[in-house]
Amino acid sequence: MLKFYADVHRTKKNSEGYRITYTADGTTFRHVDGFSEIPAGPGDKLFMDTLPPQHTDGSIELIRRGVEVYYLRRLTLIEKIRREHKLPKSARGDIKAFALNPFCVGVYGFSPSVDAR
Repeated sequence: MLKFYADVHRTKKNSEGYRITYTADGTTFRHVDGFSEIPAGPGDKLFMDTLPPQHTDGSIELIRRGVEVYYLRRLTLIEKIRREHKLPKSARGDIKAFALNPFCVGVYGFSPSVDAR
């Protein structure tokens, strides 16, 4: 079972699209345009900071693949952890802050047992 941590942020081009930065080990960071591109499989967990409506289908596809998907309800928790650990305000900093405390209060989850039709 792997744990993936993802940060969803707007692209610089017109701020209309979203880019996803993710890691499984905290040292190697990769960028994808959709959740379906994350190489997570059955039994893995994905923790993300937010779920934009444009990426709902990609997260449902992950759930169908057997991945447990969690998103943070209160984004201010990331900022608080980032300040406490003196992490930079960047996608990597947000991911590291999220990985430091992924089971904090306010995390909602969807497991593969939920009917994702």
